[in-house]
Amino acid sequence: MDEILAAALEWRRQGVPFGLAAVVSSTAGGVTAPGDLLAVDPSGDVRGGIPAGCAESAVLDAATETLRTGRTRLARYAVGADGPWPARPGCAGVLEVLLRRVTPHGPTGRALAALAGPDPVAVATVVGGPAPFAAQLVVRPDATEGGLGDPALDEWVVGRAAGLLNGGTVVLRRGDRPPVRVLLQAVPAAPRMLLFGATAVTAALSRVGAGLGYRVVVCDPRPAFATTRRFPDADEVHRAWPHRWLAGTPVDAGTVLCLLGHDPRYEIPLLRAALDTPAGYIGVLGSRSAHEARLARLRADGVSPTQLARLAAPAGLDLGGRTPVETALAIAAEVVARRHGGTGRALHALSGPIHRGGAPDPARQPAASLR
Repeated sequence: MDEILAAALEWRRQGVPFGLAAVVSSTAGGVTAPGDLLAVDPSGDVRGGIPAGCAESAVLDAATETLRTGRTRLARYAVGADGPWPARPGCAGVLEVLLRRVTPHGPTGRALAALAGPDPVAVATVVGGPAPFAAQLVVRPDATEGGLGDPALDEWVVGRAAGLLNGGTVVLRRGDRPPVRVLLQAVPAAPRMLLFGATAVTAALSRVGAGLGYRVVVCDPRPAFATTRRFPDADEVHRAWPHRWLAGTPVDAGTVLCLLGHDPRYEIPLLRAALDTPAGYIGVLGSRSAHEARLARLRADGVSPTQLARLAAPAGLDLGGRTPVETALAIAAEVVARRHGGTGRALHALSGPIHRGGAPDPARQPAASLR
């Protein structure tokens, strides 16, 4: 979704309309899910995509036509034996896609701008039933914008959006006859990745972390190293003693915290402070012998074995790489594996479904029905 939202903001600034396709439902394999987006501008520039590759070209053609005609509609694509688009094994089914022409200052353009913002927000769109088709309601924690044509329906959606503002996409079905169907897309406040030590690994990991949807913060006390020019992908760069800065910043279970420098002046105080937070991942670079020395000092300071077990040290999965970029990739891989409950093993060495249960992705959840 990030690519689409970035493009939507740019097209909005330029005053450029575009065609937008949004998946509403899919039984065509486990990769495509409600909320998947594809957009195309008048020059043919395509952003995003529909993972059901069998029908993706047809969806692009439909989005291009919608851009030309302005006709909003719900299209269905039968993939596999029951339709004209061949399917890979396990991908047969029906794909349902909402097609819209988005103008820079229209309701969908404003809704996409809201989703691209820094705050948690949900956007509800009517996709079926006795309510104005494609009507939209933007839901924030403390306010709403727009409406679905029925105050009672608005209130019903707001109540369900409140539980989804940690992120995800669902299709809601209110129990009318026929039911009202609402596509609800939510984006949470970006989780934070706190990187301590202005190193080459930090620069590489800030780039990867930003691509994963984190709000990246770099902190280092050295003025010559902690500069925005050295870390263009970071959202914030602070020149401060890490343990003191950490004491004044919010940390939650979605926060990634990494010690990537080797400065003994703040290393132990920072780790003590980090272990007092609920951060979901605390990674530490360095050799095994260096980490044993750290552990001994932390034990001497009274840190419990349970707390010490939270440290991912040496940080990262065993990918065999040595360069800063390879090291950053190894750390990011461990972060993603923990977030989703992955094993970190090669997929070809495992059996069963590729996509399985685990910790939900803050940016995307599978479809569900709420009655």
